Amino acid sequence: MSTTVTPAGGQPNVQNASTSVFDDKLNIAKSSKIIADYMRQNGKSAITGQDLAKLASNTSGSVPADVSGAAQYMQRHPDVFTAIETHDVAGADQLSGTWNFDWAANGGLNGTATDAIAKMQDTFDMAIAKSAQITEITTGKKAELDSSKQRPSN
Repeated sequence: MSTTVTPAGGQPNVQNASTSVFDDKLNIAKSSKIIADYMRQNGKSAITGQDLAKLASNTSGSVPADVSGAAQYMQRHPDVFTAIETHDVAGADQLSGTWNFDWAANGGLNGTATDAIAKMQDTFDMAIAKSAQITEITTGKKAELDSSKQRPSN
């Protein structure tokens, strides 16, 4: 179900309503599964941070949207990628195998500080975006109300 909200003088904003907004959002496990599946489908056993950046930017236009979104998630949360890639080695080298993404997809980072910080950041980012939408809508409505209250000029 979706609701169209049109701010005064602006383009309509479509807001999706679902039982849980968070179900539609990417998280560590979902992003890791999408990336691991993509790697397998493309015959890659490992991927670098630079490769993830290329998937995220999708300059070629050939990367599926869900894969690009999952890579963007990893870009927004560099600590998540570091935690995944260092799961089986002591130091960060910006290289991670499918087995590391599988581990994360199966909940390997659930309940960790990295997981908590990523969730808090996503929630904060969503709150800021919603606040901006509310401000845009209420400012438009206030402008409409104020203009309707003005006296006609002679």
